[in-house]
Amino acid sequence: MFAERSLRSELSKLQLDEVGMKKLLVGFALFGFAIALLSFGEQVNGGLIASDNASASVYDNGWQTTDNGGSGFGAWTLANGGGNSGHFIGNSTSLGSPGADINVSNESFGMFGHSGQTSTADRSFSSALVVGDTFTINLAVNFRNGNKGFNLYNSLNSEIFNFNIGSNDYRVNNAATGNGSIGASYSGNTAFNLTFVQTSLSGGTWQITRSGGVSDSDSGTYSGIATRFRLYNSSTDNGSNENNLFANSMSITAVPEPTALLMVGLVGMAGLVRRRR
Repeated sequence: MFAERSLRSELSKLQLDEVGMKKLLVGFALFGFAIALLSFGEQVNGGLIASDNASASVYDNGWQTTDNGGSGFGAWTLANGGGNSGHFIGNSTSLGSPGADINVSNESFGMFGHSGQTSTADRSFSSALVVGDTFTINLAVNFRNGNKGFNLYNSLNSEIFNFNIGSNDYRVNNAATGNGSIGASYSGNTAFNLTFVQTSLSGGTWQITRSGGVSDSDSGTYSGIATRFRLYNSSTDNGSNENNLFANSMSITAVPEPTALLMVGLVGMAGLVRRRR
């Protein structure tokens, strides 16, 4: 009699354990599947991890060194060579009649540098780009004398990409592929969207999309991991509005790789179905 009761007790424990395991499996599968769906949603929509534009309140009193609007970037480091070079918050449409509109609330970052002088604006990413990250920035220009443009750097301070407007041309330099003129057709209404995607630990892709009076798109690759950028305007003929460089709407977005949690959730659900069968 005692042996029979003991056997029934052990069987009862086993049944309870099996029920508990089923509940645990259900909970684990549903949790994994829910997290996977959330992560998949991030993959589709992308996640904004850094952004800034000239309409941020920190620039209400102008654009100055150590200003740090938005989030996800380091503070600006601005430099110029004297009274013929500098930085300001202005309206990009002043480049022409009108010039390209890259404004946010009628404001963009503006730079000038003429009569042999140069202005620069440097900014780092709060953290280096990782695989899947995309950095974008908008530029607007008119006249093409002197030199004005954009540099991208790696953690060793090496220039891994340059886009220069000068000598009546628009050129890419120091990239891994795609160097040279992207087309010299002139328009006083010229905007460029620069996009950089970190595709591996050794490099990524760049794309320049032109809009305004001329539409065009060019692309190539760069080497290294992007960590910071520079804007510059140097040695234009004079200080007219048409020689200014405007920039705006810089951002970094993350697009996660397909998550293993999706597989965990699916495997858990499949196991649950098999156990129920």
